[in-house]
This record gives sequence, structure tokens and C-alpha cells, in this order.
Amino acid sequence: MTLKEATELVPFSEDTLDRATKATDPQAFPPPLRAKRDSRGRRVVLVRDLASWLDSLPDA
Repeated sequence: MTLKEATELVPFSEDTLDRATKATDPQAFPPPLRAKRDSRGRRVVLVRDLASWLDSLPDA
């Protein structure tokens, strides 16, 4: 799914997800989120990677 589509499933903005896909430090916020490029060059996130990313966030 695109980052915009992912924002409909998580309580984070597209900007936050964008920064996460570019992040390299797992201790920073947001932590790295694995993304791929589709045929149009857009960054896309697999549902399983988004779920893993959410699980990696600290508990409230």
C-alpha cells in the first residue's frame, strides 16, 4: 500500500511514515519502516512490514 493508504490504518501522518521509511536509527522516533518502490517509483509498504513496525513501537 502507499504511504497515504497506510495512514488510514495507523494513527500517524503521511509525513511521519515518510520519515520512518528514510530512518536508519532504530532508537530514534520514528524507527525505520521497511518500504519498497512500485512500478511508478512510489514508496509502498507491505501490510506485514507495517504491522511489525507498529509492534516495534514502545507501549503506552
